[in-house]
Amino acid sequence: MVLIMTAVLSGCWTDKPKTTVVLIDATMSIDPAEYERCRRELERLTQGLGRGDRLVLVPITGEPEELLGHRIVHIEMPTERMPYDSNIKKAREEAVKRIKEFLTLLPTLQAKRTDIIGALRATADQFRTEHAQLLCFSDLVEDDPELRFTNAPELASVKAAEALAERVARKNMFAGVDVRLGILKSFDLEKMNSSRRDAVQAFWQKYSASVEQTGSRSASIWKR
Repeated sequence: MVLIMTAVLSGCWTDKPKTTVVLIDATMSIDPAEYERCRRELERLTQGLGRGDRLVLVPITGEPEELLGHRIVHIEMPTERMPYDSNIKKAREEAVKRIKEFLTLLPTLQAKRTDIIGALRATADQFRTEHAQLLCFSDLVEDDPELRFTNAPELASVKAAEALAERVARKNMFAGVDVRLGILKSFDLEKMNSSRRDAVQAFWQKYSASVEQTGSRSASIWKR
């Protein structure tokens, strides 16, 4: 995960503002120790934020989109120039504080459902620029009222999982956005057999390719 995030940082230094949306799983299945790893990676990410860049933090819960909105954290870098970029440095320090507050809240939510697809759809309108990236930290085990990856027959094989992804993905929802998915350690994921875990990964690779499509790079999945 560190190698992937380092690659992300190398692309942050640009004259054009960049939007980075980060989704983090806040459900009961996630090992709480994983949030410390997320904190380190997000703090590393803030060091690459430049003038006019935006960082949007979104918790993954089972809440409806209209309720999820009040939990979303928006961090924006100043656009004006100051000597030695002093305002940028101060904004990065403030961003680190807000990230810590956000991550401290996640374990307390104890969400019983994992609506990753719903959270992704809720963030679709957050991208304002052509330079955009979406990072999703989760066990990637969808668990909403209509679809449960732990026992859904569509996740019994890679082929069936890919077909399901094609059906549920909204085409071009993230056109031009670089989508990266990071697998976090969870109790649900550990209970799955290897063939179902492979199907989960295949689902998200196909889903990401479908929602990105035009003008975007291939979706990336990296493991812990």
